[in-house]
Amino acid sequence: MENLDFIKSEMLTHVAINTHADPKRVLVINGGKRVGRELEKYNIITEVIHVDGIDTIEKLKDLGAKKFDVAIVSTGDYTNSREFWIELTKLLDAKGVTAIEMSNIITKVDDAKSELKLAGAIYPIVMPYRYDKAVDGDMVTSEYLMLASRFYHPTADINLQRADLTDGFAYYSSDVAIASFTVPAFVYKEYLGIIKR
Repeated sequence: MENLDFIKSEMLTHVAINTHADPKRVLVINGGKRVGRELEKYNIITEVIHVDGIDTIEKLKDLGAKKFDVAIVSTGDYTNSREFWIELTKLLDAKGVTAIEMSNIITKVDDAKSELKLAGAIYPIVMPYRYDKAVDGDMVTSEYLMLASRFYHPTADINLQRADLTDGFAYYSSDVAIASFTVPAFVYKEYLGIIKR
């Protein structure tokens, strides 16, 4: 099985960065070097704070009054934690955008619904989006991330110039970003009122 971890890092990073109109301050949770390298592609970003390891929620509390434009969360460990969402939201500015790993909306429906509802209680825009995770023979497996936003919409507000003129993407493009938010009709019906567009 060929691992495509670079795709997850690109989709977490670039979907969020190119949704926000002016992403200067970025909080990265468990993103490591991969997300760090993706963020280096943007000269608009002035500050990146990494939070890794255990006690993440306590570390968020320790950041105090810092305000971030974008949060990139490269783990699903906290997607269903109310305390995590509350602490994270305190750190985001009024138009903050979060990209976070979530449960698969097709194979783990109950978990995905719970995660979307939890984020949706805080954010007016909560949308799952797909990325290709691995290749196994002739099969490509996909997983899901979530974009949670207080203001910007990931398909209506995408910065096309930044998305298409930034160098160094192996997978991401504005077309891929927009297409990643499409869901089949049966999924749309299953999540009606839960996915907040």
